[in-house]
Amino acid sequence: MKIGVDLGGSHIGVGIIKDATIIDSKDKILTREDRVKIEETIVNSITIMIKDLCNENNVKVEELEIIGIASPRYYFKW
Repeated sequence: MKIGVDLGGSHIGVGIIKDATIIDSKDKILTREDRVKIEETIVNSITIMIKDLCNENNVKVEELEIIGIASPRYYFKW
């Protein structure tokens, strides 16, 4: 099993993946209150969503092969 995390500017998405197929996912829309302590919000939200997905899909955290995180990047045009 694998975990994919989509860290966006307005939301956080986490999915559990088996054999290249997303079998379950969770999302959190970031509010203004979340952005006050954004680092704490990101870490806590990802941790909770991974634990919930593992529990709901009968997967032990030790069974996870990898956790991949995608986030936006700003490109400058020179």
